[in-house]
Amino acid sequence: MHFHDLLIYASIALTLVAMVYVRWKRQKLYNAAGTMNGPLALPLIGQLYLIFGAKPGDDLLKVINRFSPLYNSPVGVWLGPVFVVAINDNPNHIQTVLNSPHLLNKMFVYNFFRVDLGLFASPAHIWKNDRKLLNRSFSPAMLASFVDTFNDKDFIMVKNLKKHVGTGEIDLHLHIAKCFIDSLFSTSFGKDMNTQGHDGVDDYLQKVDLFFSLIFKRILSVQRYPIWLYRLTEDYKTESKCWELSSGMSKRLLQERKLHPRQTELQQQGDNFGRKPALNFADNLFDEAENNPSLTEEHLLNHIDTIIAAGHDTTANAVSNLLLMLAIHQDVQEAVYQEVMSVCPDKTKPVTTEETNGLVYTEMVCKETLRLFPVAPLLARKSVTDVKLDEKHTIPAGSCVCICVYTMHREPSIWGPEPTKFNPDHFLPEKVANRHPYAYIPFSGGPRNCIGIRYAWLSMKILIAHLVRNYRFKTSLRMEDLDVKFAIMMRITNGCMVSIEER
Repeated sequence: MHFHDLLIYASIALTLVAMVYVRWKRQKLYNAAGTMNGPLALPLIGQLYLIFGAKPGDDLLKVINRFSPLYNSPVGVWLGPVFVVAINDNPNHIQTVLNSPHLLNKMFVYNFFRVDLGLFASPAHIWKNDRKLLNRSFSPAMLASFVDTFNDKDFIMVKNLKKHVGTGEIDLHLHIAKCFIDSLFSTSFGKDMNTQGHDGVDDYLQKVDLFFSLIFKRILSVQRYPIWLYRLTEDYKTESKCWELSSGMSKRLLQERKLHPRQTELQQQGDNFGRKPALNFADNLFDEAENNPSLTEEHLLNHIDTIIAAGHDTTANAVSNLLLMLAIHQDVQEAVYQEVMSVCPDKTKPVTTEETNGLVYTEMVCKETLRLFPVAPLLARKSVTDVKLDEKHTIPAGSCVCICVYTMHREPSIWGPEPTKFNPDHFLPEKVANRHPYAYIPFSGGPRNCIGIRYAWLSMKILIAHLVRNYRFKTSLRMEDLDVKFAIMMRITNGCMVSIEER
């Protein structure tokens, strides 16, 4: 036998041994997968063949819509070597996952966002400490201090929209995004950007959107997971340019803060009882950094990047979708208008926190919009140890868990025979009381939920009140015309195309 033949046989033998070893080492994953539903998994690639060649977002949604009704949770999915437990229709399973202390770590793909130390993607041991530190930035006292700013920025938007009255349909998303980024910088950083007064931020917003699209494209392309391979692509170069622009804003904020610290004597000493006062996000962050050497400059930048991206784009997307729903459903818009006019009828006056508490139906409409179009359609965690899901299923250590918020929010067994129909009555008090609390999770749930939930609700309700008491919105679009795209944030790709009439 020639040496060449021996080499071939040895290579085959070593390959087989390696495969057997890997199989043995990962036996727990294979055993768990064997207890779960799911489409046919092929050797090596698993179910990746279902999305090969798919456009990120568009065709993934088709795959989810096709297979979700066929398989009940939990669904075992192999993305190449990565085992994922998918949950799409069982709120009990979701409650277990989101409240487990062993499932607080995000799935590794969150690291693609380049904010490994921010609240969005940081490891559980870092996140726990940071969350405690930053919670007071969103306390009731802090939120109450933001209301005047929300109103000031909303008055500007109302004024800016006057020039579009009677001009036909326009996409309002950019106007809404500018309003929210204005509010975010003023409330969280004490900096008036006046983005509604010029076009300087337009490129920034577009680059942030492109950055998220490229990240999602990478998530769906397992061959791009190794960074050394991804660096060879044109997408990496484009993504890096987008990141450079977006992170540049955070770096400027950090440098300005170093040059002009805004810490008052009260912030240094606390009140008469020794309690620290409510601080906005930037004041709170830098206050902690002075006494905590573990908060490095990179750490601070990651927090700033996270709050800028998450703080404006999520709420702007939600309000864009909400306005479109009002424009499509004129009866709902009229009901919202009547409620707003009964609670805060004077267009010249700001909307107070107490008045937003009276906008009960308006909040129901907000919630229904986020049910059908959740800002974050997918949530993903990683298990650090075995977690018992129910009597039959266990999430094995080292596996990932993906919660499909989109399908849970459209599950017929929960939302009735017409789950895709826009119906704010889904959030009548009696229906909410009879529904599982984890059947509706637009801001995630459990201890690692969104830190800015109350900020989002308050800012959204105030803006909607200002808009509907000044304008009537109409659109030629119908629900069946809407094209929905899966990405890091779920988007209606038609845009918020509406015409505006003065009331």
